[in-house]
Amino acid sequence: MTSITRATCATAFAVLFAIPASGLGAEATIRIEGTSRIVLPETAYVLPAAGTSLTIRDTADGDVMSVGGRTAAAQLGNASRLHSIGFGFTDWGQWGFALDSIGGDPSDWNAGPAWFLKSNHRLSAVGAGSLELADGDEVLWVLSPLDGNYDMALAELDVVGPTRPLPAGQSFTVRVDSYDNAGTRTPAAGATVAYRGATVATAADGTATLTAGGSGPADVVATRTGAVRDSARVCAHPAADPTACDLPPLPKATMPDDTGQAAAQDTGDVRVPLTFRTAGRTVSLRAEVPLPESGSAPVAIRRQMLSGADLTTGEMRRAMGKVASHLAAYLNQRAREGDTTLALPAGNSWQAAWLSGTPYVVPMKRDEALMGVTSGGPRNTAATRARTGAFRRHIARCDLDATAVTVRRHGYALTTVTPASARPAVVRCATRARG
Repeated sequence: MTSITRATCATAFAVLFAIPASGLGAEATIRIEGTSRIVLPETAYVLPAAGTSLTIRDTADGDVMSVGGRTAAAQLGNASRLHSIGFGFTDWGQWGFALDSIGGDPSDWNAGPAWFLKSNHRLSAVGAGSLELADGDEVLWVLSPLDGNYDMALAELDVVGPTRPLPAGQSFTVRVDSYDNAGTRTPAAGATVAYRGATVATAADGTATLTAGGSGPADVVATRTGAVRDSARVCAHPAADPTACDLPPLPKATMPDDTGQAAAQDTGDVRVPLTFRTAGRTVSLRAEVPLPESGSAPVAIRRQMLSGADLTTGEMRRAMGKVASHLAAYLNQRAREGDTTLALPAGNSWQAAWLSGTPYVVPMKRDEALMGVTSGGPRNTAATRARTGAFRRHIARCDLDATAVTVRRHGYALTTVTPASARPAVVRCATRARG
């Protein structure tokens, strides 16, 4: 099979306009790894509506063509344009476009290295112009040596670390997985993990223990010979000053009905065992989810937190939703039993909610529904208020009996709608307005 027709010899294109962000938009991430440098760290892009066609342009000689707006080709091209990453391709007529280079690094399909496309840890079976992306997809471009079958010779590392900010001096564990071209996951034993000048080798189960240090975000980087590097960002802050991680200052008053200063308790990760039936089979999973801390809720349920079985995209979504429901019930039970670290203001409880295809465990009132969430300081809060204003205009335009408001809870800015039953109608109204 020639390099022109190889499915993995994917094409890359530049989108001629930016895709606007939206509180309701589906997102897919993209990462570009060169041989000796990170061309583009993991970056999220909002996917346009299905059926959208985009005009793209080769940055080397100005060739133009039209591609589907939700394809990996359009996503890569958008990244190329927004981050000044050059690329080149060759027009082979009926055979399509063959990728020549990304960021000045060429593909050599005779001796290597060459650019490969992976989606959700699997080597893509189609080219970038045919690979349709869905909400939550993870796209990886790799400049890799060739194996004996002209396939990607490198394994893919994946770092799973804590998603919540950590007080400086607290130990934390990361897990490094290795994926082959088929997307099969194994523990990456013996990988080198580097964080703030410290290095440690992963154990046989792929885990490594580090100590949070410094003030602010820093990358935990995993490398291993014969594998593509990966990293996860961890934010550490002085114990008495969480603002280094864009969290709100520590409260000066106790929560309602709290008679005194609560004793410090370890929160760590909660392990949620889960069994459910799908497609006539019983699936057992393990989920390792960070417990919320004051200033670090809501908790997003990510696919990387689940292990124990290979699932389709639909099965994974069901499992993530079930984990969110289990975790919400667990948190509420602990709060009822007097765990003050999980206490919420009066009238609030932990609830499972979906947002842009991702399930969250969120502090909500009884009849609220989540419409948007951001973390951090005043800039994000202002963006959330703007989103809330847009929803209010949609509610008025469609004459809906609902109210949208912006609230801040646990350091997060939330857009909520009341009553909760009105959320589907508000979504439909806003979606029609964008279309």
